Amino acid sequence: MPRFAALFALLPLIAVSVIAEPIPPNGLSNWSFDEVTLTNGARLQGVILSDGPDIIRFQSVSRNPGRPTVTLTHLLTRAEIARVKRLSDADRATLKERLAELDPSGEGERKRMESLELVSTDEWPGKPGDAKRYNSDYFSLVSTGSEELTRRAAVRLEQIYTAFARFLPPTAKDGRPTLIMLATDQDEYKTLLGPLGETRLLNPAVFDPQGNRVLCGSNLKQLGTELQTARIHHSQQLASIDKYEETVRKFYKQPELKRYLEMVELEKKRVIATDRSNGAKFDETTKRFFAILYHEAFHSYVGTFVYPAMKPDDVKAGKGTGELPRWLNEGLAQVFETSVVEAGELRADWPDRDRRDRVKDWLKGKSGGPLVPLSDLLVTGKDAFLASHADQKAASNRAYLTSWALAYYLTFQRRVIGTEEFRKYLVAVNSGGDPRAAFAALVGQELPAFEKDWHMYLLRLQSDGTVGK
Repeated sequence: MPRFAALFALLPLIAVSVIAEPIPPNGLSNWSFDEVTLTNGARLQGVILSDGPDIIRFQSVSRNPGRPTVTLTHLLTRAEIARVKRLSDADRATLKERLAELDPSGEGERKRMESLELVSTDEWPGKPGDAKRYNSDYFSLVSTGSEELTRRAAVRLEQIYTAFARFLPPTAKDGRPTLIMLATDQDEYKTLLGPLGETRLLNPAVFDPQGNRVLCGSNLKQLGTELQTARIHHSQQLASIDKYEETVRKFYKQPELKRYLEMVELEKKRVIATDRSNGAKFDETTKRFFAILYHEAFHSYVGTFVYPAMKPDDVKAGKGTGELPRWLNEGLAQVFETSVVEAGELRADWPDRDRRDRVKDWLKGKSGGPLVPLSDLLVTGKDAFLASHADQKAASNRAYLTSWALAYYLTFQRRVIGTEEFRKYLVAVNSGGDPRAAFAALVGQELPAFEKDWHMYLLRLQSDGTVGK
């Protein structure tokens, strides 16, 4: 067995309880559910699959913040049920469609990966023919990584761009797909950064708006190759098992045949489970990589298809709003880089734990802070978010964390992103107005009062996105 497969042993199964689960906090993707309250006081949220005179077949849905949706089917007798709150037929049909798009086993993603069309390309500097390209409506991916890594990245980018489009629908009619170049070692990444004059850049990825490119570096070459080797090995194992099954069906009859087929089925399940476990471990190892990729993908999407940069005179003439302020662009990208993407939707319904904890520590005067003052953040430019050495890295981290904290607050508590007031704010900022005055008009408060409320909210923010007392 390949080293990758041997290293990633089978994970233990975890029982998931859905009884008496709390209503999830509001996020960007709020689903409506049928609700069944049991006589013991427990409440289930989900969808009624069938409703008979004696039994309700009910699929409960657990959407805990920051985790994929989990479903479980129950057969509930009328004696167990205290009351039922039903959706309309139209809302129930919508919910069933969403649930059908979930992919708890990962098999759907695997099929989408296999169906992608990759073509060889000479676009990679110094490595003609070594890269693969995938073309989509919003992006084109060029990667020197293994086919496994390239296909997985392409599928997930498709998902995240689709989710972005549902959250912030495109407004620019002439947007061109962004070129995403995925390097799998640091030398390749430095080569990509060369034309930008940023070979010493410490940021693991960067969006180049002038060239409409995302350049992303990683060290995943070996890991991607090992996963691909393991996939091939498992495919060969399954093919051998299928041939063995054909043989035993020819030479054995019942009851001996049943015993052999049971052994065949167990072996198939073992191979499939190991393959899925490898995929889960790969996901855990590459979590930071995909977060970086999603972060830069947000920059490319919003800057190309929703809020492209414009000259002040064009904004004044009513041709558009112009671009997001740099602090908000970086803040929202951080909010969405850790989102769960399901059924074509973004779920950013919980604060990133590490960022939340650091913000609280900084506000309490502990090491690392303080946050950037609001009046300074509102006029922060792109240079504050780039770092080429350790001193710049500390200042950059401070700007990033403050931007995340403000973007999260505006999105989930104030809920101003995408509103008419938000459009007016962008027009004011991008047509030469005072950024501080425009922000005060957006939130309906003077900056000192807003900053006080914002900091109090952050101190009370709980891990599930709710606000404590």
